[in-house]
Amino acid sequence: MEKGLREWVRRIAAGLAVIALIMTLAAGCGNKKEQKVEPALTPVSVEKAKLADAEKISVYTGALKGIEETAVYPKLSAAAGAVKVVAVMVKPGDRVSQGQTLVQLDSSDLDYQIRAYQAQLDGLVAQKEAAAARLANLKQTLDRTRFLYDQGAVSKSDLERAETEYDAAVAGIKQLDAGIAGAQANLENARHNLANCSVPSPISGTVGTVNVTAGDSVTAQTPVALVSNTSKLQVQVNVAEAEVGYVRPGTEVEVYVRAASPQPFKGKVDTVAAAADTRLKTYPVKILLENPEGQLKSGMFAEVHLPTLAKHQVVTVPQEAVVAKGARRVVYVVDSKSIAHERPVTVGIENESLAEITSGLKVGEPVVVKGSTLIRDGDKVKIVAGGVEK
Repeated sequence: MEKGLREWVRRIAAGLAVIALIMTLAAGCGNKKEQKVEPALTPVSVEKAKLADAEKISVYTGALKGIEETAVYPKLSAAAGAVKVVAVMVKPGDRVSQGQTLVQLDSSDLDYQIRAYQAQLDGLVAQKEAAAARLANLKQTLDRTRFLYDQGAVSKSDLERAETEYDAAVAGIKQLDAGIAGAQANLENARHNLANCSVPSPISGTVGTVNVTAGDSVTAQTPVALVSNTSKLQVQVNVAEAEVGYVRPGTEVEVYVRAASPQPFKGKVDTVAAAADTRLKTYPVKILLENPEGQLKSGMFAEVHLPTLAKHQVVTVPQEAVVAKGARRVVYVVDSKSIAHERPVTVGIENESLAEITSGLKVGEPVVVKGSTLIRDGDKVKIVAGGVEK
């Protein structure tokens, strides 16, 4: 009996202990505070609006050209006709000096022509000498006949015959003079062509193209080669009327020639046309580029970044701070609590790095530069610099 009672008490005590443990655990859970999950903040880079000089950069394109560039033609006379090329002495890319032979022409026909014209000339000169001697005799005969006619010793027909023979001799002399002049001209022309069978470069520079090969026939109108002085090159761009007034000779510009280098070359405005091109209604502007290492070649495509409109000490922000929202332009201004506020702004001059803000922002206000496309008005942000939180 007592043993059963003790067993019943033991079970009751164990049950009460379990109930107490459950209540303790329940009470502990009821006292625990709920855990809040904070949203992740968008990291952004911030810079302050500042006063700076702003200039508009307009991009114009053109082709590079040597400051001296000439097509080379044989110095043959028109009467020479076609002359065969016997040798081409250069190839594209060769450096040449002024007077250096580029192409050699066949001189054999010209040698023959010179001998023929010389023989013709010698023959005509000999004929004239004989004709001159005969003319002198006819002059004496005419003078004597006139004297005798005045004395009544000869008839009028005798005088007329003497005059006719003399006039014919004079005409013959004139004809021979014309023949001699023609032969002399042909001879000089042939000698001129012979002297120009070596076609030289008129300038020192680089051979751009060679348009003939051995065996081709050329005339005075055939461009045999193109030679450029590429130690300095020029590019001409056509600037719009609204911008040409801001362009000044001597202004330094950046010129991108992607075929030669991804980095820009330094150029300088050489001339600005005073009158517009009547066809294009734009103003030709020439830019010069130094080319000491020979990277640039005539004909390469060039992109000129030309400073036009400029303002001094205006409110500016980095270009990437300005975000397009449809037709609006906005920046995000960050307050002291790291809250980003969308601010509509009016943009003036823009270039690749800066944007002028004409209204909507004051100097010193911090704006989001990187990360502006990832946030909205009222977002709390985490300000970082170079990837490290401030």
